[in-house]
Amino acid sequence: MKVTYRWLKDYVDFSESAFEIADKLTHAGFEVEEIHPMIQPFTGVVVGEVVEVEKHPNADKLSVCKVRTAEGEYQVICGAPNVAQGQFVPFAQVGAVLPGGFKIKKAKIRGVESFGMICSKEELGLEKQSDGIWAFEQPMPLGEDVHALLSKEEDYLLDFFITPNRPDCLSVVGIAREIAALTGSTLRLPQVQVQEQSTEKIDDLVSIKIHDPEGCPRYAARIIRGVKLAPSPEWMQHRLEAVGVRPINNIVDITNYVLMELGHPLHAFDLAQIKGPEINVRSSEPGEKFTTLDEKERELPANTVMICDRDRAVAIGGIMGGLNSEVSDTTKDILLESAYFNPERIAFSSKKLGLSTEASQRFERGADPNGVLRALDRAAQLMAELAGGTIVAGVYDVYPRPIKPQEIPFRPERINRVLGSDFSRNEIAQVLESIELKIENDRVVAPTFRPDLKQEIDLAEEVARLIGFANLPTRKTTEMPYEIPEGKQEKLNFHLRSKLLELGLQEAFTNSMLKEKEAEPFRQGQPVRIMNPISDDMTTMRPSLLPGLLKAVTHNVNRNLEDVRFFELGRVFQNYRENQLPEQPYHLAVVITGRRYRESWNAPKETVDFYDIKGYLENFLAKIFLDNYQFILYPKATYLSAEECIAVEADGEILGVCGRIQPDVLKAFDLEKPVYGFELNVDKLAERIGFDRSYQAISRFPYSERDLALVLDDDIHAADVLDFIREISGNLLYQLDVFDVYRGDKIPAGKKSLAIRMRFQSYERTLSDKEVDKLFNKIIQQSQKKFNARLRD
Repeated sequence: MKVTYRWLKDYVDFSESAFEIADKLTHAGFEVEEIHPMIQPFTGVVVGEVVEVEKHPNADKLSVCKVRTAEGEYQVICGAPNVAQGQFVPFAQVGAVLPGGFKIKKAKIRGVESFGMICSKEELGLEKQSDGIWAFEQPMPLGEDVHALLSKEEDYLLDFFITPNRPDCLSVVGIAREIAALTGSTLRLPQVQVQEQSTEKIDDLVSIKIHDPEGCPRYAARIIRGVKLAPSPEWMQHRLEAVGVRPINNIVDITNYVLMELGHPLHAFDLAQIKGPEINVRSSEPGEKFTTLDEKERELPANTVMICDRDRAVAIGGIMGGLNSEVSDTTKDILLESAYFNPERIAFSSKKLGLSTEASQRFERGADPNGVLRALDRAAQLMAELAGGTIVAGVYDVYPRPIKPQEIPFRPERINRVLGSDFSRNEIAQVLESIELKIENDRVVAPTFRPDLKQEIDLAEEVARLIGFANLPTRKTTEMPYEIPEGKQEKLNFHLRSKLLELGLQEAFTNSMLKEKEAEPFRQGQPVRIMNPISDDMTTMRPSLLPGLLKAVTHNVNRNLEDVRFFELGRVFQNYRENQLPEQPYHLAVVITGRRYRESWNAPKETVDFYDIKGYLENFLAKIFLDNYQFILYPKATYLSAEECIAVEADGEILGVCGRIQPDVLKAFDLEKPVYGFELNVDKLAERIGFDRSYQAISRFPYSERDLALVLDDDIHAADVLDFIREISGNLLYQLDVFDVYRGDKIPAGKKSLAIRMRFQSYERTLSDKEVDKLFNKIIQQSQKKFNARLRD
């Protein structure tokens, strides 16, 4: 919920600054997520007058304008469609600096010189998107500093996180009510005075019937005749834009303004488009479709509340109006709707439709059923004042079963017992009355705009948050928690599990007991045998997670589920010694088999290979931010194929292995198709990964790339070459990659060509070609000398 500091002051007097009031509200349960000044800093923008507009000789969509300021006249090229002679506009002179640091310079556009810029609100940081330049509503003193004019009344935008149980605070008045209670001030509600000047009566002009009272307990309407559609006043547009609502016209803007002000959604229909005219509120029919204001046809879920005229649906109740009855330039008469809809019905339909609006967000949390008429009258009053309308006599209000305020037992001693306090009855009553709760004998009457207040415990919470949790007395006794807090290992396992799921892998849970024959290829040291096994299938504790996963693969393949992507996280049991417990490290394993892609007309029929499992491993290590590791050939894992086997090494220690499972091993599990996998020691991983990460901003300066191809001995590792280049390059080498390895024609036997791409970049300045070439030549010379290499022709 966004609201401005000055808007709040319309309804409550307080002396606290925007930051102080944000702190008070945060401590009272309304977290302020963001607070920033409304006017961004800029300089050199003054008031100017457009005295001449001509078409650009070389561009259809550009205009050549003359702008007069106190210092003289300037020629300016402008691309805005709304620029016109006689407008008073914000004019950025040459040398002006706009929000974001954009500096205005003299320019030549399509052969015509331009000395400055006529600004839009977007360019001055006053709105997110502008359709054209900002033309002031009235003449302004030429040469006046625009930033100084805008800053006469300092204002701030506060963005609140409102919890779902507080729909009353999805409005400016709702937050002002909280401020009044926290500061001891008086809430000043907007004055609503409806002048019904028409002799017509609404009962003679329209008929309203509710056929679905469960979905719509209350529906009220007014008619406003003879409105004139026009842009809404500058003050209203400014407030709506500040809270993220795009101004459209005075009628629509008024409904949106009252929505933000009072928190009650309204809808304006073009009365001429309402057949009958009559309104029928019913639930949707099976398979019914409806075209909403966003011009999308939607199939309606069952039990959606629909607003209909005599012949057709004209709106989805509480969510969005229809294209067939929207207010347009030809609209003269308005049927203004204010209703209350069942929160559960609105929430269900909004979710099913995938359509969340400002209205649905309030109705699904619980709008005020007894605030319907106040919002209706407030909007009608504004339409009469700002759109020249005449309000027809009377309100058509259908409210078959009025919703009454909730009554809650008032027992101060109960509240004190819950809070551990000793407040008097009068002190507690004053706190509750400050938020418009009424005390009647031993009952508290909670207004209908507070649907969250239902029990005595809710009253205790209100007292605590308004008095301040920090002001409550400390307890002399402490309740002991019986829940065991989550340990470090559980947190780590959850983190790793989430990253594996993000890779599209499925988690498997396998038995930690195996046949000794199944465990044999994977064991390290003596097998861990069970003294009294319950069956021959569970005689040995697993030395690895892979045999259990291979059994899971067999189970799935035998049921025609051949594309398998499994992972498991758990303990293994290794290196048993007499009279000692075996090692029980946490391991993580992944196995894949089957097709690389799901079968499709546009996907090749390829099976997974070594590079697929290596890709899974690399992506996983990247997700957990493991740094400073390398892949090495590793023939010691006898259950993996020697030609397709690598190990992950860090600080000289093996963290895990990756490769293709040996065909002989697969045969023991009745598997014929290739299976690839990797297994990592989680305990060793935990020593090297950190959860606290920092970032480095992207350099603002351009980079320079150089490619280098070295012919060197085949037994020299690419990693050694890259490490050497990094060592001699210093901090200007930003990125280093091998992009090609070649053996063949024109390369001597026993040699290979290693192609390397280097990117040089600084965070402080733009590097010159001379500087980069000097460093590049140094890398060539020293690499040739170090590895007895030569440049490839």
